[in-house]
Amino acid sequence: MAIDIGIETEAQKRIAGALGQVLGNTQGLYIKTHGYHWNVEGPMFNTLHLMFETQDNAHGCR
Repeated sequence: MAIDIGIETEAQKRIAGALGQVLGNTQGLYIKTHGYHWNVEGPMFNTLHLMFETQDNAHGCR
């Protein structure tokens, strides 16, 4: 069943593909940031840990 939202079907497919790419990239960035947040080591531990935590919280990842 076609949905009429005022955008041609082919344009809807291109938009959906682009949004899917953005979603995938965002999820990948979140996973990497989360991993770095929990695996920080070394002399900059506190600084980096807090930076990654701030990024997590700012993007509604929690």
